[in-house]
Amino acid sequence: MTLAYWGLLAYQYTHGGVTGHSFLARADMPTISNWWGGLTLPLVAYGLSSILQRRLRAFGTNAAHADAALRQATAGFVGATLYGAAMAIGFTTGHEEVSSFLFTALPLVGLVLPVFRAEYLLGFIAALSMVFGGVLPLIIATGVAVMSFVLHATIRRGVRWMLARRASSPT
Repeated sequence: MTLAYWGLLAYQYTHGGVTGHSFLARADMPTISNWWGGLTLPLVAYGLSSILQRRLRAFGTNAAHADAALRQATAGFVGATLYGAAMAIGFTTGHEEVSSFLFTALPLVGLVLPVFRAEYLLGFIAALSMVFGGVLPLIIATGVAVMSFVLHATIRRGVRWMLARRASSPT
């Protein structure tokens, strides 16, 4: 991810200069240079990869569980990368309604899937960073992760508790 992003920065530098991105794509908002992504993305990739490795190492010698967890993490990474890529492609091709729909659907996705996990964040940030720089996707992913964690910790557990209570109560 780091090499790909630095390659993108080198390309931008040699073809008219490194661009920047404004919040909400509005000219009256502050612009963040893509150079900042050269600093933030390697740190984020290292941190999230370390968290993922630690979680996978926790299975120790239990190969079956470790293999299943690795498959889940890979699926989460690929799915989040495809989701972020669809948002980025929709935005760059002038189909903002696709990006807007996918962005608006993030709370529902965050309720159904644990997008606060490292593999989801890494894939989402990697896909969006090639279009929106390295800082804005990090800000978006942090908000999505917090939202998903809160939804999982409250609503999802509450629904599970109600269903378990309903199943155990006599009718």
